[in-house]
Amino acid sequence: MPAADHASATGRPGVRGATVDFDVNQAGGSATLGIAQGALDLPGVFEEPVIPIDQLSAQAQWRINGPALQVQLKGLRFANADAEGEAQIDWRTGDPDRPGGDGRFPGLLDLQGRLTRADGTRVFRYLPQHIPKHVRDYVRDAVTRGTASAVDFRVRGDLRDIPFTEARQGEFRIAAKLANVAFDYVPRAGGAGAPWPALEGLSGELLFERAGMQVRNAHGRLAGAPDIEIGKAQARIADLAHHAAVLEVEAQARGPLDQLLRVAAPLTGPASELAGQVRASGNADYLLKLDLPLAALDQAKVQASIALGGNELQVLPEVPTFTQARGTLRFTETGFALDGVQARLAGGEVRVEGRGRYAGHTAGTAGHEMSLSARGTLTAEGLRNAREVDWLARLGQKTTGSTTYAASLSLRDGAPEFSFTSSLQGLGLQLPAPLAKVAVDSLPLRIEKKTVLREPRSDTAPPTLHDQIALEVGRIASVSYVRDLSGSEPRVLRGSIAVGLQPGEAAVVPERGVHANLNLARFDLDAWRALFGEAAGAATATGLSGPAVPAGATDDTQGGFSYLPDVVALRAQELVVAGRKLRNVVIGGSRDGTLWRANVDASELNGYVEYRQAQGGGDGRVYARLARLRIEPSGASEVESLLDERPATLPALDIVVDDFELLGKRLGRAEIDAINRGGPTREWRLNRLAFKTPEATLEAKGSWAFAPLPRGAAPARTPARAVRSMAMDFRLDIADAGALLARLGMPGVVRRGSGHLAGDVAWSGSPFSLDYPSLGGQLNIDVGQGQFLKADPWLAKLLGVLSLQALPRRLTLDFRDVFSQGFAFDFIRGDATIAAGVASTNNLQMKGVNAAVLMDGSADLAHETQNLHVVIVPEIDAGTAALVATAINPAIGLATFLAQMVLRQPLVSAATQQFQIDGTWSDPKIARLPRGTVPASAGAEARKEPTQ
Repeated sequence: MPAADHASATGRPGVRGATVDFDVNQAGGSATLGIAQGALDLPGVFEEPVIPIDQLSAQAQWRINGPALQVQLKGLRFANADAEGEAQIDWRTGDPDRPGGDGRFPGLLDLQGRLTRADGTRVFRYLPQHIPKHVRDYVRDAVTRGTASAVDFRVRGDLRDIPFTEARQGEFRIAAKLANVAFDYVPRAGGAGAPWPALEGLSGELLFERAGMQVRNAHGRLAGAPDIEIGKAQARIADLAHHAAVLEVEAQARGPLDQLLRVAAPLTGPASELAGQVRASGNADYLLKLDLPLAALDQAKVQASIALGGNELQVLPEVPTFTQARGTLRFTETGFALDGVQARLAGGEVRVEGRGRYAGHTAGTAGHEMSLSARGTLTAEGLRNAREVDWLARLGQKTTGSTTYAASLSLRDGAPEFSFTSSLQGLGLQLPAPLAKVAVDSLPLRIEKKTVLREPRSDTAPPTLHDQIALEVGRIASVSYVRDLSGSEPRVLRGSIAVGLQPGEAAVVPERGVHANLNLARFDLDAWRALFGEAAGAATATGLSGPAVPAGATDDTQGGFSYLPDVVALRAQELVVAGRKLRNVVIGGSRDGTLWRANVDASELNGYVEYRQAQGGGDGRVYARLARLRIEPSGASEVESLLDERPATLPALDIVVDDFELLGKRLGRAEIDAINRGGPTREWRLNRLAFKTPEATLEAKGSWAFAPLPRGAAPARTPARAVRSMAMDFRLDIADAGALLARLGMPGVVRRGSGHLAGDVAWSGSPFSLDYPSLGGQLNIDVGQGQFLKADPWLAKLLGVLSLQALPRRLTLDFRDVFSQGFAFDFIRGDATIAAGVASTNNLQMKGVNAAVLMDGSADLAHETQNLHVVIVPEIDAGTAALVATAINPAIGLATFLAQMVLRQPLVSAATQQFQIDGTWSDPKIARLPRGTVPASAGAEARKEPTQ
């Protein structure tokens, strides 16, 4: 039946969609009530007065006694979308004499019942209007999922007094068992700035009693941290009707620390970015207590603690991991504190103290700060095991022992500051000079980073922020940088690097750029570059290693490149660079982007040098114009070692030296043009090599790479040198052979002589020294108008054999006028092939005034032995001179030439002498061969006859 007209009035209930069978009389009646898809009207009780009813059935009785009315509902069963259950209701009008309005309504209610099903998200719908709206809205927004079962409820008393805050007024109690509830206790719809993690999967007891609400004995999980188990939690609102109702939440939990840090990091407000970088492992125990004003959720009061139980913590990616961490971290809404936190760090014990304060949770709020301090011990082994910081672990390889230290880290208005100090006593350092030290020595170390400028800009732009990084190592070295942090990457504004300054000298920080002033007894640049190359990342931190620059980068602000000095003053008694040792060095240099320029003066060189650093996958370039350059034997071996180790990073070379000295030999003007072609063979291509002296000019080109040796070259004797080979094509134009040999350290071997020596050769190992056992290639010589002289040093021994100076001593032949004082030649010409260090020829010719000499055979350059067939044609007349002047084609060889040209001439054949020469260069063995002997092939053994 339709609701009664008075049902629409405040406080007067009504019913819709009801079917009623009733028996009525003047004093009352009874009825069987049924509702299907109807509603109950309870105006003034709920914010939404109409409660939809899907099904409802009950037996009703009522009595009327004048103005008094009493209604009883028995066997009430009901169901709608929100709940299902049963109840008993006894309702009667109130005392009409009670002050305040119509005393009869809304009446006195005695209700008790049970729900077998209830939707937790609809609880707010049934909260009476006497509860403030913001409280009802909070319940609506906070309970986002869940069901309730076995809900027992009892309401007894005058409905004008609901929820009966005093026991004498009546009883209001709803008790329910909750399951799978999602409780967003600081709902985002509430406008709170920080994303507080909700509670999920909660099971427990929900109790509305009188004016209060409680959630008791709840357990579940933390949203976003599925492995953190909430073992005990409770929530309480003491007075739902209070205009400033407060929700009190207490929870105990345990689970993985890394999950808690991940979901809790946003709560730290401006420090959230820093907090989000913390990495942790292991479980911890947590306590949380919140006081949440429901009308002002952003004014929450927080008390929380984390009890560490041997966890691992890495505060920042570039900081080693704390292990076996124990102690308590306590948090409030305004800050945090560390109580008794101890751990192991870098192999030693460390104690950490600290506290933090933040003005609010809104990013950018000024006034937040954090301060941590640590004191402990680090060990060399601990540094080596700091695998999470690769550069530190590699640096640990250079240390022994242990030392104590003190460190601090602070965060003020979003800008981190830190310091680290240690005497380093007890820690041995196997570092390049001047930082090498034994463990017992003290070497005070200080590293500091602090903010030096903070200037606000516009309302939207971040402030201008500058910091200063300073490094001091005793009185040995100091490094300082001022950086602009306003952009996406730090940019160095100015800085200074000072090493080895004398008392009274000071590091000067320029207005712009980075200046370096170095004064050292020994500076091994290669060792320092290798050290920082191993310690990846250290270059960015200190800017000392010269990092590679990305392709197309020309600005000094590119990454760690701006840490490099752009003005350098260097003084060193010994400088090691690119494998070479330079002594008494003075350098004044500058840098423009990737291009370094310097004027260099040292005992070994003097001149101007440019070096363009590698970038975009290139290998860099060296441009030099030197007045002088000297490479000594020790320097050559050092360069060779460097090239073997770093062939892939060799720079291109464009070098001109006016006075070049190699291995003690003055080679005059030198020009070198070379590039690194890289690739699988790591080829170093020599485009041009030229030497010019008054005596000769050499032009050559070649390559140095991993490659098979060409033209008969054999492997080197040692595996280390077998992996690389040098190949060269050359032409030596000779103006004065004797003077050239004297310049090369072999005076008195040849007088005069001009012509050329050309060919291509290859050997294993270094470009600086021939490896004779692996030497291979071919040669052509054509030199005229000279004379052999008596001489003994090395190669001159072979020339002594070729000049036949031993013939007058060993034979009774009268060759003294030809050979004793040195063979004077009109020309020397011929070809030779070299294989495995053995040079072979089949067409060597020497022509003099009184005789001609023809040779074939071989010479072992490594063992200084020979096996030669020598033909001497004396008393040259016009006919024999013309005959001998005929060039011997190497394809025909000496054997065919003798058979076809010389020995067929009777007069020539009668005067011709033939010899076999073998043995060592210093003691050749000579045997005369019978006339008419024609060797089967070049170098073949001939039948010997006894020496006369």
